[in-house]
Amino acid sequence: MKLKHLESCLSSLPHRVFPNPKIELEQYPTSVHLTASIILSALAKDDAGPGRSILDLGCGTGMLGLGFALVQSDVVYLVDCDPEALELARENVDMLEEEELIGRRGSGDEDDEDEEGCLGVELLMAKVKYDPPKREKQGKGGGGG
Repeated sequence: MKLKHLESCLSSLPHRVFPNPKIELEQYPTSVHLTASIILSALAKDDAGPGRSILDLGCGTGMLGLGFALVQSDVVYLVDCDPEALELARENVDMLEEEELIGRRGSGDEDDEDEEGCLGVELLMAKVKYDPPKREKQGKGGGGG
């Protein structure tokens, strides 16, 4: 797949950015160009594509993981601790499945294993306990020595 074609596919996703990003979860958008470049680099190194499974931890809207699905990685797992992010990712997955750009997991087709391309995308909710680092208070009288 060429860079421009992958960028075009990723640009069609309905949710590329967070409407209300949560700064504490570092939810920020990744450009379509950067995403496509990362995916094609992994593909060139044989780290993605047919015969590979992808795990996208902290998937957010799912753009990176779905790009790996578009380059026919076998299975893609999208994992996030934010249910709102996973809902956005689910809507992106649904759109790509409806357009038949990626396969559907558990579609009931017994011939799935003979098909080329991504067999589907799984969304997983991570149960993460996050304790932000505590900042040390500066002492009186000056700085370090």
